Amino acid sequence: MTVGRDGVGARGPEKRWTAKEIFERWQRFYELKTSAKALTRLEFTEHIAYLLFLKLDHERAQRSGMFASQPIAPADTWPHLAIASGEDLHAALTRLMAELGRPNPQDPRRAIASVLFQDSRPWPVDRMAELGRLIVDEFGPYRWSDVNRDVLGSAFSLMIADCRDDILAKRETGQFLTPPYLLRVIVKALALTPQDRVIDAAVGVGTSLIAAHREMAVHGDRVDASAIAGADIDVQMCRLATMNVLLNTGRQFHDVPPILRADSLKAKERLVRRHERDVAATVAICNPPFKSVETNTEQRDDFWAQNATLPANFLQHLAITLPQGARAAVFVPDGVLFHRGAAATIRRELLKNCTVHTLLRLPTGMFHDTGSKTNVLFFTKSVRRPTGEPNTEELWVYDARDLHHTDTESPLGEDDFADFLEAYRPGEEGRAGRTESSRFKRYDREAVRKILESPDVSLNLRAAPTDAPDDFGDPRDIARSIIDHLGDAQRSFERVLESLG
Repeated sequence: MTVGRDGVGARGPEKRWTAKEIFERWQRFYELKTSAKALTRLEFTEHIAYLLFLKLDHERAQRSGMFASQPIAPADTWPHLAIASGEDLHAALTRLMAELGRPNPQDPRRAIASVLFQDSRPWPVDRMAELGRLIVDEFGPYRWSDVNRDVLGSAFSLMIADCRDDILAKRETGQFLTPPYLLRVIVKALALTPQDRVIDAAVGVGTSLIAAHREMAVHGDRVDASAIAGADIDVQMCRLATMNVLLNTGRQFHDVPPILRADSLKAKERLVRRHERDVAATVAICNPPFKSVETNTEQRDDFWAQNATLPANFLQHLAITLPQGARAAVFVPDGVLFHRGAAATIRRELLKNCTVHTLLRLPTGMFHDTGSKTNVLFFTKSVRRPTGEPNTEELWVYDARDLHHTDTESPLGEDDFADFLEAYRPGEEGRAGRTESSRFKRYDREAVRKILESPDVSLNLRAAPTDAPDDFGDPRDIARSIIDHLGDAQRSFERVLESLG
């Protein structure tokens, strides 16, 4: 294939590439031309993100006349990387990542780059031959800006999904992947429009924001760059989420960052900041870490309860800091629905201060690697009534617990939740058109009052008769859950021991 003097490949087959073909190219390179023992799939995918950013940035700067754009990386970055090798390549990448990863208020065009390259490091110096081949063989000969942006975004999302085991290993920050089809169901239930502003306070790899953006775009209107924003405490997830969102939403590389690294539970003002374009969120979607350890939130004097678990804290964080009228869908493990103490206090205040209208009991084993039974709480932030009466007047429970699936046999998909969406009736005012069924049960004002008057304020509610047998899930999932909880307990005792000197 011929290469032009500007270092950009001549027109070729790129426009015809499919997401699967691109993904398989990258996958084959990782499996056949790198040492899997030295590099994880996650580390490989991160470098795919860095190289894509730099190559696309270079190609846009090489366009002719008015179509050229000012590069974000230093001039001639890509040509130098394409001929460098060994220690020279390692040193060049180290300097480049350090420069691009530093916030630079004098150059707002580098804001996204500062998130993508924050705390990044190149592969070990003894892996530079492999990285050099990746640059020269897979990126250099092709004009990546000719690849359809949606195709490129889908290919990168496939790479992230292929890193599932590596992401699950990051248990210190409670990372796991939410099925994209389930997020498509959630955003449809929330009845998103281009006028919404959607945030995720524990964004992970950004899948929720991508689903929200696509649902808003269905309406045909332009979706503003400030329409989605997320934050995560894990810097590696922020890097992956940034590129994932950029490629899947068509966002410009010099725009305001869609993702920021932050501990959302420490901030009591705004949920997610968008720099100078910050606007009030109208919707929150959040699947927080399902770690059962209690977290120190003494700095949050606005919290209803202290010493709650991470998922319970994210629930109260969202309920407290969302603007009035904002809609929310928050994933919570079963324990948040019935544990006593701090969790019970949070549930009581949630029912009083918000309109908690729907509880979706998700199929057993959906997040099998976490060993948790999972739910989605849908609520709207309301104004506390002067009479003291709770804002929640009725609560609908949809039970999908018996929709079994495995990863290899009859996996669940979006169609399995078609009945839920039909019962939910997205966008309907007051939910007056809802009707009860064997899966969908209404808990009326009197039932809600009894819940609030009970000591434990349990929301462990069913749609089926109470004598229906419990589904405890796969024994392997239960065993994994026990191991995880024992690990959390051990880490808690280690912290106690350290505090005692």
